Amino acid sequence: MPFGMRMYFAGLTATFKVLGLVSPYLAGKLALRLFMTPPNFGIPRRERKFRDQAKLTHLISRGRKISVRTWGDDNLPTVLLSHGWGGRCTQLQSFITPLVEAGYQVIGFDVPGHGDSEGKFSNMLDVASIISEIAQTQGPFEAIIGHSFGTGTALLSIDKFKVKSKKVILIAYFADVHFITQLFADLFSLRESTLSSMKSIALKTLGDNYGISWTWDEISPVHTIQSVSSDLFLIHDKKDTEVPFSQAEKLQQVTPKARVLSTSGLGHRKILMSKKVVKATLDFIQGSSAS
Repeated sequence: MPFGMRMYFAGLTATFKVLGLVSPYLAGKLALRLFMTPPNFGIPRRERKFRDQAKLTHLISRGRKISVRTWGDDNLPTVLLSHGWGGRCTQLQSFITPLVEAGYQVIGFDVPGHGDSEGKFSNMLDVASIISEIAQTQGPFEAIIGHSFGTGTALLSIDKFKVKSKKVILIAYFADVHFITQLFADLFSLRESTLSSMKSIALKTLGDNYGISWTWDEISPVHTIQSVSSDLFLIHDKKDTEVPFSQAEKLQQVTPKARVLSTSGLGHRKILMSKKVVKATLDFIQGSSAS
């Protein structure tokens, strides 16, 4: 980790240590703000071709201009790409050309604060609501392909916002939102009182913003996936160091009818570039529905 980044994390950790003692509420408020602030990395050269080839439109959501890119003919069945935290829709570039060549339109969007989209903050409810807004004009979808954070938002859009999709493909998925919040807490050595305050503040504010009631358990994939009546394909790497395979197993336990593909050695991001994974996903989308 670069020296400047180490100093940044050290400074925040020290701030939370002191503020958590003085005022768990203020520490929780700061923690929530940081929790909803995504990193915005530069786009790799390999993604630029797909970025430039796409038809670019914008969705105005809560005053922010959301970048939406489309590949393929507007009259074709639509596959939506739901990217991960800190990523971009073109991070799923390996799926675009095979899907277009197979006769699908592909739609991807950049989460607020990511890629070309405006905004400084985002969260799962926010992104799920954006997916529902896209679905109003582009849905129902033939399939949704989600990666990492994007698997949780895809499931939440189906559960809370009633988005329709014939097939749902989850790659490098997680099962429990508490796993995510604990990772965040461990990163900054948050006190339990600070983490509890952060969760409470989120519950009081975010539900009103998006017009739905929710709890932290209710937005966890182990809960939201139970609202999915369409065909499910779960793909995870056994050597994933960011979302351990134990998270995958938890989700598999509550979805015994889902198709499962377990890879080994691809990790959390290289899995998106795997020809085996792309082909298996395309075969799944093109296959007849079980329903």
